Amino acid sequence: MTRPFSAQVCEAGGLAMRVLVVNDHLLFGQAIGAILEAQGIEVRMLTIGTDRGEHLSGTDPLQPDVALVEVSLPDAGGIEAGRRILEEHPGAKVLALTASEDAGALAAAALAGFHGCVLKDTSVSQLVGTIRSASDGRVTPPRRSVARTCTRSDEDRDAALLAEYLTPREREVLGLLTEGETSTSIARLLSLSPNTVRTHIQNVLTKLGVHSRFEAASFAVRHGILPEGTRVVLVDEAGEGAA
Repeated sequence: MTRPFSAQVCEAGGLAMRVLVVNDHLLFGQAIGAILEAQGIEVRMLTIGTDRGEHLSGTDPLQPDVALVEVSLPDAGGIEAGRRILEEHPGAKVLALTASEDAGALAAAALAGFHGCVLKDTSVSQLVGTIRSASDGRVTPPRRSVARTCTRSDEDRDAALLAEYLTPREREVLGLLTEGETSTSIARLLSLSPNTVRTHIQNVLTKLGVHSRFEAASFAVRHGILPEGTRVVLVDEAGEGAA
C-alpha cells in the first residue's frame, strides 16, 4: 500500500519533515504512521509485498528526509530497499527498523549506507527523537550493545588492536560520533576546521576497516573501544542526546 505525502504545514510555519516507512506488515506500518503524524511529521508508507521493485519504483516523487526501513524483509529486501532509496534520494537518511540488534543485519545496513537503527520496542519519544536526530545528520548506533560482559571475544581483541592505530584525536572524534555529534558540531567542540574533521573521520573509517560513520560508531560500541567517559547517545523527544 502506498500513500502520497500531503502538504501539511508545521506550526513553526515550514513544511513538516517527510518520513518514508518501509515494512511488510500493514498494521504495524499504520501504527507507526499514526504516531509520527501525531508529532507533526509527514508520513508515507510502503508495505512491501511480493514485488519489491514495483513498490520501490514509486519512491521517486517523495523526496523523504528520513526513511525508516524494516531490515528483516525476506531475501535481504530491507537492505536492498534502503540502498535503492539512498540511490534515488542521496540527501535522505535511512534508519534500520529492527526487532533485535542482530549484528549481521546491522553490519549489512551500515555497509549499505544506513544512518542508524531503531528498535521496535523503543518508546515513542525515542522513536521521534531518533528520526529527528537522523534528519539533522546525527548517527544512532545500537544501544543494547553497551551492556557488555567482562569476557572479551577474539573479535573484541582484534578490534582493540585496530583501535590502537587511532591517534588520540581520532579516538576523540570517534567518541563524539558515537555520542551523536555531527561533523559541524565536532568541528565546533574541538575548535577544528570542517576539512580537518572530515580527514579525521576518514582516517577512523580506514583504520577500523568500516565504511560509514554509523558503522564506525556501532563497531566502537559493540567492541568496547570507546574513549573513557563517552556517552552513547539516547535521543529524547526533542532529538537531543541524553546519557
